[in-house]
Amino acid sequence: MSKSETDLYRKYEPGKGYTRIVESGERGITDLEFGIVNLDVGESFFEDTADNEVMLVLLGGRCELLVGHNGNKAHALIGERADVFGGEAYRASIPYRTTYEIFAHDEPVEVAVCKTPSFLETAAIILEPGDDFNRDEHVLIVNETPTHSISGEAICFYRFALPEEQASQRIYSEAGLFEQSVNVRHNSVLALPKGYHADLVKSQDRLYCLQVCCS
Repeated sequence: MSKSETDLYRKYEPGKGYTRIVESGERGITDLEFGIVNLDVGESFFEDTADNEVMLVLLGGRCELLVGHNGNKAHALIGERADVFGGEAYRASIPYRTTYEIFAHDEPVEVAVCKTPSFLETAAIILEPGDDFNRDEHVLIVNETPTHSISGEAICFYRFALPEEQASQRIYSEAGLFEQSVNVRHNSVLALPKGYHADLVKSQDRLYCLQVCCS
């Protein structure tokens, strides 16, 4: 399978509501979906997870999060960082066939939405910065720790403290049929298929990377 920079990267252009950036079944990605919710004051976003395990990552701002129905519920006012460089994130792990709603009451909010198919019976949980859970009970793995070497299948969302900065990244396949050096820019999203690797070569500024993969 031949790839190009256009195949592997997508530029996130912030918009109102939910922007689906990478969808399962495209760009060689089979088990992951990634998007971002942007809400202004007074707006809300509602979704049913359907047949997916979902991880919400609060990128910036504050919101009220209401998760679940019947006996599987979670509710909290979350968010304390202005942007991704302001400390660790609030996160929420939401199982399949569960509803959730995000309310922006007093300030705008930006939330990453990470998904993978899963029918694991887990509890809805809201995680404060620094909290973790039993990863053996979940399929989805999401972290904010930049790693210089990434193996597919994975989705990586990048931001720089100075938006004009960029980093160099080498992409190559296990089969040795593809190799390319590209520039990672502010709001770049890498959709890395199985059998591919990505190595960050050089970064001139503080770099944020939200990495999404499956166990």
